[in-house]
Amino acid sequence: MHRLLIAPAFLLAAIPAFFLWSWLGSPVAVTDAPGGRLQCLSYTPYDGSSTPLDPSTYKVAPESIRADLKALHPFTECLRTYSSLPPQGEVVRAAEELGMKVYLGIWISANAEDTEKEIAAALALAKAHPGAIKAMVVGNEVMLRREMTGEQLAAIIRDVKARSGLPVTYADIFEFWRRNPVLAQAVDFMSIHILPHWDDPAPVSIDEVQAHVRGIIARVQRTFPGEPMIIGEIGWPSAGRTRGAAVPSLVNEARFIREFVSGAEAIGVPYNIIEAVDQAWKRNPEGTVGGYWGLLDGNLDLKFPLTGPVSEWPHWQYALAVSLALTALVLAWGLMPGRRLTLLRWLALGIFGQVLASTLVLQAAQTATISLHGFEYARGYLASALTVAAFALICLPRIDRRKRWIEAVPARLGDLLAWLRRPSRETLSPDIALGLVSWPILAAGALAALLMAVDGRHRDFFIPELGLPAALLLFHWWTSPRRRDWQEDRREEGWLALVLAVIGPFAWDGPRNYEAMAWIVVVLALALPWLAAGWRALRAPALDPGQAQQR
Repeated sequence: MHRLLIAPAFLLAAIPAFFLWSWLGSPVAVTDAPGGRLQCLSYTPYDGSSTPLDPSTYKVAPESIRADLKALHPFTECLRTYSSLPPQGEVVRAAEELGMKVYLGIWISANAEDTEKEIAAALALAKAHPGAIKAMVVGNEVMLRREMTGEQLAAIIRDVKARSGLPVTYADIFEFWRRNPVLAQAVDFMSIHILPHWDDPAPVSIDEVQAHVRGIIARVQRTFPGEPMIIGEIGWPSAGRTRGAAVPSLVNEARFIREFVSGAEAIGVPYNIIEAVDQAWKRNPEGTVGGYWGLLDGNLDLKFPLTGPVSEWPHWQYALAVSLALTALVLAWGLMPGRRLTLLRWLALGIFGQVLASTLVLQAAQTATISLHGFEYARGYLASALTVAAFALICLPRIDRRKRWIEAVPARLGDLLAWLRRPSRETLSPDIALGLVSWPILAAGALAALLMAVDGRHRDFFIPELGLPAALLLFHWWTSPRRRDWQEDRREEGWLALVLAVIGPFAWDGPRNYEAMAWIVVVLALALPWLAAGWRALRAPALDPGQAQQR
């Protein structure tokens, strides 16, 4: 009869799961984009086989470009490109076939030979397709990259204008226009980049960003009165790490674009949204956030509607179903022969199982979002496996009262390495098993904290991956009757704990970045069980060679 108690346990787990996932997937009312269309979109051909980062191998079939433009045509009549060399140069021909217009990009760099090739290709396209080109964009953020002086670039711009007979512009953020007024004199109109997510030192929140954008446009107009201008790039990412108060999310991307577009007529400045399609290759130079600025995803599906409500998890029902299925698997453990759980323990198993299940779904979502290649996917799968193992070693023994496992303390590094040299089931003690789980988690957390501290601008916070394991280890330590054993002769764990405790808070990114604060909490929770051991290691005298050899 005790097995029938699985029903109320599953029901108790299902109720909070339903509220969690339905809340995450709840539709949010957002201002509609007028007519469900946008003035212009940045577009770079990409089919996953090669990237613009390596021009020698960068190739995209013309059919693929035409398919992309057909998918984009219902939402815009205009595209902006960044290079005139193939395959980006093929965009002009495909756009002309569909009746679309192009701001033709010419990639200007410090390499004079490459620059001349770009200009020659752009002039050839202008001659062959004059009706498809709105203007020449002579250089993109050349000043930001500090590849030449303003006078040098202005001379190139004037040369292209004279040779093409088409309107010319240059594209960069306002600060570099302000520093190089000679560029404004060389172009027919200014092209200003406004990317609030990358603003320094403190990006603003989605609630403040429209006023922030209008303020930048007003400063440009005050600095260059009477100069015609367009917004050459403006947008918001749908995924990636939070910067300051700027939170990348699907709802926030939809909200930013739709609110901006609905007010664009009042601003009176033409605009180009970055960008048309998510560009996975940008995750290499810019981190996860770089790959998620598109209106369409990599499968050419619209990421959010341009009218009507928007959901962060539009398919939340699938996430709920998976989490309930995983919860059922955890509850099935209680049906194994020899187990007789009371109602209270069944209910605890259901709740704990749902926490694990929802965490695994969030981990899978983060792995899919941030991973580019097999190693990154493997890292995500390993994190999920360690989460399951930590749950099995810490939560399940408390459900069926296995004292040896409840009292387990992670094995010291030396003992763990000795077992790994000669592993066997007979010698796999609870301490060894817990060490096999806790050591990778502790080391991964220390490495992530260190990388975040020294180069955190483009790195993700691994909160779903390390949050639950850190909480489980902290709980196990706090309730351990052998808590002293977590500190005795634990130099290696202690040093890693010190790294976490000292370096982890360097991820601080202001009082409005709640994701960074949550990451710091995770890091400190992971460090706490071994922090006293770290303090002892810090104060202990260095070992002489003889002692070191004995160790």
